Amino acid sequence: MPELPEVELVKRSLTSLIGLEIKDVVFSDTVISGHKNDRMTIVKEPIESFLNIRNSTIINIKRRSKYMYFELMNDEGILYMISHLGMSGGFFLVNTLDEITEANYKKHWHVQFHLSNGQILVYSDIRRFGEVRTIRDLNDFLPFKNMAPEYTEETAKNYFVETLKSNRYDNSYIKAIIMDAKIIPGVGNIYASEALYRSGILPTRRVKNISKKRLELLFDKIVEVFELSLNAGGSTISDYRSTTGESGSMQTKFKVYGQKFCPKGHEIKTKTIGQRNTYYCTTCQR
Repeated sequence: MPELPEVELVKRSLTSLIGLEIKDVVFSDTVISGHKNDRMTIVKEPIESFLNIRNSTIINIKRRSKYMYFELMNDEGILYMISHLGMSGGFFLVNTLDEITEANYKKHWHVQFHLSNGQILVYSDIRRFGEVRTIRDLNDFLPFKNMAPEYTEETAKNYFVETLKSNRYDNSYIKAIIMDAKIIPGVGNIYASEALYRSGILPTRRVKNISKKRLELLFDKIVEVFELSLNAGGSTISDYRSTTGESGSMQTKFKVYGQKFCPKGHEIKTKTIGQRNTYYCTTCQR
């Protein structure tokens, strides 16, 4: 699943769209048939409503946690198109569908946004867990309401530590809790394992048994992993691609995720936490 760095990279790669107009929107047969059968396939609102983005100008593209949203302007005012990439979603900026070189992404396209410069922004999703939707007011979007500050905000570290020391999460596994956007947005399964290894904390440790100093270190290591991934173009394990179809290289820098031995030669253990497979070293982490 694309995590915060991958979504941030997609957002950055689409800044050239700012100022362009969405002239038309085309849906795949899968989306159309899903909606006819009362399933909100990919487009999480009635198609007729979503089509209000036609003739809208893209005035900004932003990210919040693992969500990316387009700020649009049309005759009725500001409109937001929010997208989540799910497990295998991706945006591709092309002139024709044939420019999508990855066969599965070309086959499983679901929405085409035809732009005023002649290009097409294509949303593809192999497993169809992703989504796009429109909303007039971001305050009405429930996932944003209780979300913690972004890791780049000045208040984020203090919020992270103080929230975890508030006793509300005392008996939670630290691995599960740092994947909660109410604590810190954007940490998924991969980067949770990587940050915990780098901070020397066992993923099975209860929050109440971790000192404030170690929680501060953990926050720093989450930031470190995010920034490392951004510089490496994200992680491409199976389903993440950039808007040009390129792969990232962060997976070559993993210390524990998907590994058999840690960098110090100790055997990596695995455990299911929160229905996700967790990788850790019982020698380097405590």
